[in-house]
Amino acid sequence: MVWNSETNQDDLVSDITFFTDADTIAYPLADRARNANRGLDRVVQLILKSDGHWEWDDTVQSTELLDVSTALVSGTQKYAIGITWLKIGKVRIKDSAGNWISLTPKDRKLLTDAELTASASTPKYYDRMGNFIYLYPKPNYASTGGLEIQYQRGAAYFVPGDTTKTPGFASHFHRLISLYSALDYCEVNDMEKRASKIQAKIKLLEEELVAHYADRSGDDQPAMRVQKEDFGERALI
Repeated sequence: MVWNSETNQDDLVSDITFFTDADTIAYPLADRARNANRGLDRVVQLILKSDGHWEWDDTVQSTELLDVSTALVSGTQKYAIGITWLKIGKVRIKDSAGNWISLTPKDRKLLTDAELTASASTPKYYDRMGNFIYLYPKPNYASTGGLEIQYQRGAAYFVPGDTTKTPGFASHFHRLISLYSALDYCEVNDMEKRASKIQAKIKLLEEELVAHYADRSGDDQPAMRVQKEDFGERALI
């Protein structure tokens, strides 16, 4: 669903009006868009918790989920994380010969003193603390574009005047955005009965959204394990 101005009124703004019975004077576009964007945040939160091996990205975004713009600097251990990155999936560096190697994530508190104070060489581990990634050991060489970070980001927000923009996730869940925005209006205007019905619709759609993104990696090979036969011993306990 587009944000607004669909000729047959099959858009999010019209859907918000349907659920609230409020026109754009009583519930201005700016307020609808602000509340819709908080709804987008909620959807992204649910998707990132459930999307498995097929990492989701907002379909409105035009760039890929790999950042290779950061240079490795000899003797530098700390590198800034992009402010839009919500999850980091993998970190690779170029070694001194220019070959890509994957780093192992390791919490700093699990590193030994020897690892924390090791002389600069080819990094083996990385840790995320606050707004930075730390490499252990720090590199003893420089490499242009030598740090690759695979990440996931948030949604592209609506602005009130959008007419062609759509939410960047599966289309059969777009109505969540109008429901979230409608719920905010109903709650602040003490429309308890409407709010309760909208909350029930949201709960159902959220459950279906989580199930959809948890299951969409259908080409993953199932893990197979050999079950050890106990020859009836468990039944005797």
